[in-house]
Amino acid sequence: MKKNVIFWVGVKNDQYEEKYGGWEWMDISRKTWEYWCEKHDVIFFPMEKPIDEDLVKYRINWQKSIYCFDLLDEAGIDYDQIFLVDATCMVKWDMPNVFELTDHKFTAWREKDNLRWVYDSIKGYEDFFCYDLNKHDYFSSGVIIFNKTHKDIFLEFKDLYLNNVDEFVELQDKIVRKGTEQTPLNYWLQKNEVEMNLDLPFSYKLTHIHRKDMFKHNWQLNEDPTPFFIKYGYNWVFNGIPKDQRTELMTQVWDLVKNNYDDDFILNKIDNKGENKNTTSRKFKEDILRIFGKDYKDKTILELGCHQGNTTRVYAECFGKVIAVERTEGNIEDAKKHCSDVDNVEFIHANVYDQNFKIPTADVVNVDAGHSYQEVVFDIERLSKQLNNPTFIFDDYGHEGRTVRDAINDKLSDGTMKLVTHIGEDKGFVAANNKTFIGREGVICNV
Repeated sequence: MKKNVIFWVGVKNDQYEEKYGGWEWMDISRKTWEYWCEKHDVIFFPMEKPIDEDLVKYRINWQKSIYCFDLLDEAGIDYDQIFLVDATCMVKWDMPNVFELTDHKFTAWREKDNLRWVYDSIKGYEDFFCYDLNKHDYFSSGVIIFNKTHKDIFLEFKDLYLNNVDEFVELQDKIVRKGTEQTPLNYWLQKNEVEMNLDLPFSYKLTHIHRKDMFKHNWQLNEDPTPFFIKYGYNWVFNGIPKDQRTELMTQVWDLVKNNYDDDFILNKIDNKGENKNTTSRKFKEDILRIFGKDYKDKTILELGCHQGNTTRVYAECFGKVIAVERTEGNIEDAKKHCSDVDNVEFIHANVYDQNFKIPTADVVNVDAGHSYQEVVFDIERLSKQLNNPTFIFDDYGHEGRTVRDAINDKLSDGTMKLVTHIGEDKGFVAANNKTFIGREGVICNV
């Protein structure tokens, strides 16, 4: 059965180890792509050694392009689509399956970051190819997707290089001095009228992160310190920085996100709203871990409406005790299974709106029981009176039904509560039931 392939290029050349400050950054890149491949049933194929040892005539960038199909055939891989990526890339743990977006065409991303470099490179190879290249469709070759139908055109590209290797080396090293195979490949594919898909979102190839100020976050809102490139990018390309700083930078990023590539990490073991409408999103759970994960180990949280316990399990990571209340017995049984590996969760089978229900003592309350306007207002008022200055966590604030949102906003307006921060997914997020958020998923408030 044909499978899609990540053709990962990570050749460690001892000659340049000092120049690149070591090769740890390649190891980090590999970890992320191996995780993603396993998750999506994709073959991870590393190119770690050069085919030709003469790296003056045959730079690695040339070798990856002209020998890619040869290497896969030699390995006996029955491939469908091939995603060629450099080791300068880290893939985000939750990147969607990009192979489903290609329409089975040659797929690449337009190069828009260094237009003068692109212009000079195009002009430098113009006489060799005798072709008027469409500059608008010029793409970066560090991240490209192709398939078996492109094998012949790549093999012909190999012949082109091998038959003109000395001239190409002269052009790239002494005359043009703008890259290696990228511009020749652009000329070759355009000249041979290869149909291309160049319109995939930039998030699948986020380059020159520092130039775009995407290492920063929206500090004005004081809500979420996650850097922009992590929030909005799927494939992070660490280029345009001093080569000897790449290991340091990618190590910092890895230390920040590495838990997400661990199958034992709690967020990888429970459902999220993109796949199960009856729980919170992964972003909501990430925010809970970030805000409550360090300083609340001696606190108690009361969860009104724990449903099947996916968010309950996250609260168990943050708080010393979790009191989870749920009116449906079947949901409690499911919740107990999700929390079977922890011993700090107490489940109560009860209807929180029954007049006999007594509010347990707690420091923090997750209000997620009834969702009518009246029920939410009732929850806020009685909890504010019966508990000692509790912190409120609300889900479904951004739900298109607006009832939860309106109730919370009214209680913020009348001074019963004050807003601490927004949490979870933002406006536009689509849940598993195809409902679209009209605002941020949740809020945290104080009395």
